[in-house]
Amino acid sequence: MPPDSNNKDNAPKLWPLFNSVEAEAVVNALRRWQSSFGAAGKKRNAPTINDPYVRLILDRCLPADVEDRLCKEPLDRLMQEVIAVRTAVIDETLLQWAGAGINQVVILASGLDTRAWRLKWPAGVSVFEVDSAMIQAQKMIALGDIAPNCNRLALIGDVFNLPAVFRSLSSLGFSSERPAVFLVEDVVEYMLPELASEMFAYIAQGCGRGSRMVVTLSDCKLRDLLKRYGRTVHLIEEYEAPGVVLNRIINAGWKADELILSGSLEERFEVDLHGCLYIARARKL
Repeated sequence: MPPDSNNKDNAPKLWPLFNSVEAEAVVNALRRWQSSFGAAGKKRNAPTINDPYVRLILDRCLPADVEDRLCKEPLDRLMQEVIAVRTAVIDETLLQWAGAGINQVVILASGLDTRAWRLKWPAGVSVFEVDSAMIQAQKMIALGDIAPNCNRLALIGDVFNLPAVFRSLSSLGFSSERPAVFLVEDVVEYMLPELASEMFAYIAQGCGRGSRMVVTLSDCKLRDLLKRYGRTVHLIEEYEAPGVVLNRIINAGWKADELILSGSLEERFEVDLHGCLYIARARKL
């Protein structure tokens, strides 16, 4: 479906209405678009993310002048690489687990995630997306006429009130007795450490045995780069070291399957991530 010709006219009006976390979600969507087939078109060693849907959202939410400034930032290429790599690894992980028979996928703080549309999910998979009313509304307006490749269920909620989120999940058919997949992408950096521990523990309590969780972690090096160079929009938080966060995951009742190090990701995808990205995969026994 072609983008609404009025979308770009709406963007300058919508952009000031996003809070800082929602604006970050829009910027992350831009980085994903830059890595997609529809971006500059040049060959890159980093993975190419086939995401035509995100451009429809960007045209609605991101003013052209803000997009231009973001694309000229000193860390533009690094942020493209980080998001392209983490998107590719998460896509691979979610499809692997769904293919193994787990048919409940929960994306916490989903932002402008388009996996419900662009991934080829096995039959019978339900994808639950959790985020603010503002984010859900803009995604629905931009993509609501396009059929997803799964049973997509969007609900309003946030990681700081997981009891309410799990009540909403249950009302939409989520079963805490069966295994589920949880995606926690670019979330931990916005939380106080003790709240991250509570989040991991509550997720473990609310899902069945055999559930899986994938968590992306940013190294302190990324924080330092952001502070040094500054950016148009991004938030700058006090990151914990990935190993510390991994211990929080374990202490919350998860078994760590793997912590994928930046070096391994850089070698596999032949990109320079400056040691900034780690990905943890865990299971509930």
